[in-house]
Amino acid sequence: MNCPYCGEELVHDDVFGRLAAHQDGKVIGDIYRCPTAMEQDGKCESELFNVCGSFYSYRDNVELHDGYPC
Repeated sequence: MNCPYCGEELVHDDVFGRLAAHQDGKVIGDIYRCPTAMEQDGKCESELFNVCGSFYSYRDNVELHDGYPC
């Protein structure tokens, strides 16, 4: 999966879902980071996100979303 802003290959960073000890452990989606944005040198617009260079997608729908899942 590539960054829609700079075209760099995204790096898988983490998962999200119902992962707390009292929940069922279901993974709902994946979190990715843009390595170019992480350099914070102005080469990728995603470095301006609240969580720099962060994208996410749900496992049942591979559409990439900007930012960090809430």
